[in-house]
Amino acid sequence: MQTSHNPTPTRSERGTNWALAVLTLCSFTLGTGEIMIAGLLPDIASDADVSLSTAGLLVSSFAMTVVLGGPVLALTTGRARRRRLLIALMACYAVGNVLSALAPSFLPLAAGRIVAALAHSALMPLFFGIAADIVPPERRGSAVARVSLGFSLAMIAGLPIGAALGQWLSWRATFWAVALLTLAVTVPVAALAPDTPGISEEDDRGRLGELRVLGDRRVQIVTGVTALAAAASFTAYTYVTPLLTDSVGFDESTVTVLLLLFGIGGTVGNLVGGRLTDRSVLGAVSVSVAALGASLLLLGVTASLKVPAVVFLFLFGAAYYAVIPAVNTRLLNVASQQARTLALTVQSSAFNLGTALGGWLGGRVIAAGAGLRWLPVAGAIVAAVALVLALGEQAGERRRGTKPAPQPSRPVSAAKSSAPARKEGGGAHPAAETVGQ
Repeated sequence: MQTSHNPTPTRSERGTNWALAVLTLCSFTLGTGEIMIAGLLPDIASDADVSLSTAGLLVSSFAMTVVLGGPVLALTTGRARRRRLLIALMACYAVGNVLSALAPSFLPLAAGRIVAALAHSALMPLFFGIAADIVPPERRGSAVARVSLGFSLAMIAGLPIGAALGQWLSWRATFWAVALLTLAVTVPVAALAPDTPGISEEDDRGRLGELRVLGDRRVQIVTGVTALAAAASFTAYTYVTPLLTDSVGFDESTVTVLLLLFGIGGTVGNLVGGRLTDRSVLGAVSVSVAALGASLLLLGVTASLKVPAVVFLFLFGAAYYAVIPAVNTRLLNVASQQARTLALTVQSSAFNLGTALGGWLGGRVIAAGAGLRWLPVAGAIVAAVALVLALGEQAGERRRGTKPAPQPSRPVSAAKSSAPARKEGGGAHPAAETVGQ
C-alpha cells in the first residue's frame, strides 16, 4: 500500500497561521498609527496654527511616552488577566486616536497621541508574547518576525494610505481610520490571548522581583544593541528626504518611490532575519547589525552616485528590519517567564530612545556644518559600537556554553493553541539559540 505525503496544512497549522496573520495586522495597525503623523505634520501645523517644529513634538512626545510609560504599565499590570488587559489597551488605543481626530487645538491633539502611545507601549510586548507561545521553540524567530512584519507593511502601505486620506479628506480622517481598524482587529486578537493572569500568585514575588530582570547582563546587552541599532538607523533615516534630494540629486516625487523601496527592503530583511534567527539567535544579531553598519557606510560613501545610493538604501532597510526579530527573540530567550513582559516593554523603550537619540545625533551632525552625506557615516559608527557589543556577547556565550534552562512552574500559552509547552527560564533557551548549528 502506497502512502504519499499530504502537503495540505493541518488544522493546527492553519490555526497558527491565522493567529500570526491577526497579530501581524495588529502590529500594522499600531505601526500605521505611530508613523502616519510624518505625512500629516504640515496640515496639522496649519490647522492647529503652530510651527512645523512644534507639530514635530507629536513625534517625540509619542516616543518618550513609550520610553517612560511602557515599563510602568508592565510593572503595574503584571497580574492582570491577559485577555482583559489586551481588550482594555486596544480600546485605549482607539480612544487616543478618536481624541486626536476630534481635537479642536494642538494640546488636545497631543493628549490623544499620548493616550495612544501608552497603549502602544504595552500592546507590542503582548503581541510578541502571544506569537512566541503559539509556535514550537524552533519557530519562535519566524513568529516574532511575522509580527514585526506589520511595521514594515505600515511603512509600505500604512504611511502612503494615511497621507492619501489626509490629502483627499483631512488629517482627521486618518485618525478615524486607525481607530476603526483598531476596533475591527480587537475581537480576533482577544480570542488569541489566554484568559489567565500574566503571572501566577506563586510566581509573584512582588513588583521589585520583576525588576531583577533589568539587572541581567544579557538583557542589558540586548537592549543596548537595540537602542544603538535604532540610533544608527535614525541618524540617517530622520533626514533621508533631504539626503536623497540635496546630496544624491533626486527630485521629491522620486523620493516617495525610494521610500517605498526602503520599506520593501525592510519587509525582505524582516523575513530573512526571522529565518536567520531560527538558525542562531546571537549569530543573527551580529550578522544583521554588521549588515546595518556596512549599508549605512556605503550609502554615505556613494551619496553622490544615484544607482549605488538606491542599492544601499534598499540594503539599509533590509538590514535594519533584520535586526528586529533577532533582538526580540534574544530577549524572549534570556528573560525569565515572570518578567518577560517587562523585558519586552523595556526593549520597546530602548527602540524609541534610540530613535530619539538618532534624530538628535543627526541634527548635531548637520549643526556642525557637515554635509548630509555624513549622516549615514555617523550612523555606521554607532552601528559599529552595537556590533562590538553583539560580538562580545556571542563570544562570551560560546566560552561559557549554553546551560539548560529550568522548567517554569506554569507555561503561558495562547488560547486555542496546540503548540507544545517549552522551556522558558532565566537562562538562554538552548533549542532556540542553536537550532541548525
